[in-house]
Amino acid sequence: MTAPNEDRPQTRTVRRYQRVSAHVVRALSRLELLFDRVVWGLRRRFGSLGPLQVVPYRSFGTGTQALVRGRVLEASVLERSLPEDSTWRNFRRMLRRFSSNEVPDVSVRAELGMNSADGVTDDEGYFDVTLTSPELRGAGEWKTAEVQLMAAPVRGWKPARATAEILVPAEDAELGIISDIDDTVLQTHVAQTLKMIWVTLVGSPYTRMPFEGTSELYRALVAGASGHANNPVFYVSKSPWNLYDFLVDFMDHHELPRGPLLLRDIGLHEAPPLDHKSAAVESLLETYPQLPFILIGDSGERDPDIYLETARKHPRRVRAIYIRDLHGKRARHAPRDELCRRAAELGTEMLWVDHAELALQHARARGLAR
Repeated sequence: MTAPNEDRPQTRTVRRYQRVSAHVVRALSRLELLFDRVVWGLRRRFGSLGPLQVVPYRSFGTGTQALVRGRVLEASVLERSLPEDSTWRNFRRMLRRFSSNEVPDVSVRAELGMNSADGVTDDEGYFDVTLTSPELRGAGEWKTAEVQLMAAPVRGWKPARATAEILVPAEDAELGIISDIDDTVLQTHVAQTLKMIWVTLVGSPYTRMPFEGTSELYRALVAGASGHANNPVFYVSKSPWNLYDFLVDFMDHHELPRGPLLLRDIGLHEAPPLDHKSAAVESLLETYPQLPFILIGDSGERDPDIYLETARKHPRRVRAIYIRDLHGKRARHAPRDELCRRAAELGTEMLWVDHAELALQHARARGLAR
């Protein structure tokens, strides 16, 4: 019998590396926090802030609770991409996404029907509000919550509000889908470094391309074996929240199923979990204990190991693992045969694919899609 995933030498090495990295991040975070507080104090004192904007993120919930997540920023910073944008304008928009001016200590209120909940933005301007409402029960659809500013430590601030989208899976959903984004859905040209840098800086949601067949695969999985299941899909990525609008526009333009995005903060204020993706996947499986899942990723980094660990922690809940094969580029995992063997021992299947059609054929053969 093989050793548990966390006891393997490779896993122990990764854990040591993550612990050292976490110590470095905590040290840097103190410097960044000091710098941000000084800058924020000066801007607050001299009134150099523009109008405030609430930026809600697509999130998720259950029949009793929903997570309302977002950020408060200066409104003048954000500009959505347009199909007619030039290369130069795309470049400028990308730079502005990473030069956002977040606003801490802002009081926000989320409202759904007659119910509401309050929260406060952190040092990076983010807020997480847990909202309880009877209107969530048996939803099986997207619900909307209104988010508004209640108070802000800014002279002359004006009220602002926005609508947050919340996915509440139907009680009869057949399964859930958790997918990576970069190198899994979105082509990043990881094998060509210069091209990867170029398309990242000057590409737009309308010029960047998904892998061929990806939209068809995901729509089939959402429809499920019955053809009308409306299974929920969640996108988990190490991409920063700064790219949220870019990724939403990309998915909508290429007709990928709508789903909550679980991205990460690139700030250093909080000590991060040892692995953002592991923590996000674990949170989803705990939120929906009745759902089995299909996990989709790529071979570029640690997706195979993360998904196998998920299968170990949650027996019989991972129906299949689909890994897009990048043919050794940036690989940080055990050999493919060993990973597939470990998947079988855990009661699931790991399929390595060059094209989404192969995953779709497998899903149909296993009764996971029509």
